[in-house]
Amino acid sequence: MTKNRSEPRRNLAHDIASQMRRDIISGVLKPGEALAEPVLAERFGVSRAPVREAMIELERGGLVQFETTGRTRVRTLEEKDVVEIVEARIALESMGARLAAVRWTDEDTRWIERNITAQEKAVTGVKFSALDIAMHEYIMNRGGNERLTTLWQCVRWQFEMALTHIHRLQQKQAPDLRRFSVTGHEKVLKTLADRQPETSAKVMAQHIKDSIEWYAPQNSGTMPTAASRARNRRPSKPGEHAMPVSFFKPSSK
Repeated sequence: MTKNRSEPRRNLAHDIASQMRRDIISGVLKPGEALAEPVLAERFGVSRAPVREAMIELERGGLVQFETTGRTRVRTLEEKDVVEIVEARIALESMGARLAAVRWTDEDTRWIERNITAQEKAVTGVKFSALDIAMHEYIMNRGGNERLTTLWQCVRWQFEMALTHIHRLQQKQAPDLRRFSVTGHEKVLKTLADRQPETSAKVMAQHIKDSIEWYAPQNSGTMPTAASRARNRRPSKPGEHAMPVSFFKPSSK
């Protein structure tokens, strides 16, 4: 990216934030990695001011964190963070699905069908995650409640970061995880296509609730769900974790 002095600084900061967001979600910038303003300014060919603004935007999205020492790092999600994200999604997306079912059209059904087909053909976890998020975002937008969608956007990027990271760490179980996701999406689509608001809300909530089994450690004490049963179909090899427990920074007790 080259410096353009005629471009408003806020647009430049947004462009920097967008690129860094992609780098964080794709794993180019890893959890806990330090982000130095001078280094980033040199990388993007800009002054430190738009970099600082970009960091603020990313911090608001939950992708970076400011330390008391003045350093900035890529956020490392704790287990409780992921649980809270899932709980927030259940509340927001069940309402979104309920509202969307009332407004649903045949064209909406065709859009989701094309998205699910693309999910099944996705060759990387990053691509699959992007399609997954796009489907959920589409449903939220179809609900027609802008304030609800704005609240959902507050957790969207953290969720996408976690989802992509899980796909990357669970390479051997990626087919099971993707099949679980696709099956859940097909169930959600059926209720939406049938224009059943309450059922759509319940099915969406259950789909998201089941997904937590792919994020929480296997010994978390949670009840078995569709996700855990799907995971357990493939026996683990000696020394192989069924869940990427190293993904989480242990919660403080």
